[in-house]
Amino acid sequence: MQYTVEFLPRFAQEFGNFPEEHQNKVLDFIRTFQIHGLSDFSIYEGKIAPSWVSGSPEYYFARSNALWHYHIGIPAYTQRHGRYKTSDMVLHFQWKNKGNHISLVDMYDHYTSEGRFYLPSGHYLDR
Repeated sequence: MQYTVEFLPRFAQEFGNFPEEHQNKVLDFIRTFQIHGLSDFSIYEGKIAPSWVSGSPEYYFARSNALWHYHIGIPAYTQRHGRYKTSDMVLHFQWKNKGNHISLVDMYDHYTSEGRFYLPSGHYLDR
């Protein structure tokens, strides 16, 4: 099976300005996805989860845009509950219909300075 990855335009532009270490983390995620897809999250070092939380004001936006996030390991991974690892920074991606293609949206801190879960703006979703 072939798994494909697309950089959405705004993320592609920002990616070129990332430190090499951050670029390498994204490229590691891409390589793992291209080999294994997303049928088994345990293959990934960081936690993968949908970016919508029931009852949150952003629920409809995140769910309707099929937004997911991956804990990328920046600055480092932290073991949580023995099952998965999290990190301060997450990579947001679209995974429409849980298919064989993902679109990379952005990479940012997991939480805003106000303590709210960060979601990319709609501008990041423009093609």
